[in-house]
Amino acid sequence: MDCRQQLINDAQKMLARLDAKAPTPAPAVMRVSSSIYSDPELFDLEKRNLFQRVPLMLAASCEIGEPGSYKTMEIAGIPLLLVRGKDGQVRAFLNACTHRGSKLARDCGSATRFTCPYHAWTFGLDGDLVGVAAREAFGQVDAEVSRLVAFPTTERAGLVWAILDPAARPAFDEFLSGFDVLLQGFGFENWHFFKRQEMAGANWKLAFDAHLEFYHLPVLHRETFGPGTSNLAEYFYYGPHQRIGLITRKEHRLEQDDLPSLASKPQDEWPLNILLFGEWIIFPNVSINCFYKGGRGVIISQVLPGADVGESVTVQFFLHEHPPEGEEIAQAHELCDFLGKVVGSEDLPMSRDQQQVLATGLLPEVQIGQNEGGVQQFHRWINRFVQAPRGATLAEIVANGENAGASIDERANVPA
Repeated sequence: MDCRQQLINDAQKMLARLDAKAPTPAPAVMRVSSSIYSDPELFDLEKRNLFQRVPLMLAASCEIGEPGSYKTMEIAGIPLLLVRGKDGQVRAFLNACTHRGSKLARDCGSATRFTCPYHAWTFGLDGDLVGVAAREAFGQVDAEVSRLVAFPTTERAGLVWAILDPAARPAFDEFLSGFDVLLQGFGFENWHFFKRQEMAGANWKLAFDAHLEFYHLPVLHRETFGPGTSNLAEYFYYGPHQRIGLITRKEHRLEQDDLPSLASKPQDEWPLNILLFGEWIIFPNVSINCFYKGGRGVIISQVLPGADVGESVTVQFFLHEHPPEGEEIAQAHELCDFLGKVVGSEDLPMSRDQQQVLATGLLPEVQIGQNEGGVQQFHRWINRFVQAPRGATLAEIVANGENAGASIDERANVPA
């Protein structure tokens, strides 16, 4: 893929939409069963057939930038330990001692090895078992069998990805569909971690739907973004992933790149930072938004399924191209507080209200408009993974999804 040319193609399409003052509509309004947000059996299928099958974007490289640095997290009930080894390689492990399953680490930090807090078995940064307390009294231990459980992991575009199935074939190329090549334009591997914050929400899909359309911006966010904010979105699809451009010529609260200015410049002079416009959606649960307050940066939002079908956790973490200095530090913290308010005080309370209504079953269907094409795309791809045969490979599912086209009425394809 010619990365710059693809970004130019997207920008040309976006300029045409700005001139038209209208987005490219989806073929029809989509109707889906409201039970997709409240059915516990479907939720179990999503955890197994989606969150344990596809490569998930787990962290930014700079979060665990130095050898020995680590990060713990939990996804779909699976405790994870991400660690950068002495060789510079990032690995993802089950955060569990292979003796009796105790968690080895909590939160984030730096370590030279991991010692179990229960019986003091010790593991190296590469997952090898390097020490057994009272070995002679314990008995024979197979060091190879007792290594930490490792997941297929890769590091691309300054981001860490893993498949939460130790036996999975590492089919990262097929799943990413070239999206990682475009993301490489940001150069995240050289960026700097600033802050992380977490917020509780409703069903993970309800919480993530709000990242996939701008229809609600001037209504739900009238106090934060303003009632004059555009509600029009143009979508760009890359396999199950997408990016979203806001159709407006006004200055946006976050993105201050002057996209309309490209029309008056030769293409070979189009700046890369403007070509990287929009919101980037990594399927199934990550969004990346640009900002400039406190210096050029991005907010990466992960929406993680909770313990129950009606629960989720939204994790926001902020990266900066250069560490904020002087007045930028206060501006950066102000922006974190602002975006925490937008999501935590506006988006997530709305999703909880929706959850209460949809869980009653009294509203049998929800509608997704022609101006919400990204939401339609999101739910189609979830269906394709959830309903895929057990033996289907990632490559087969992605290929089938790209060849399937858009169905007007998806009700028959969504488990009731």
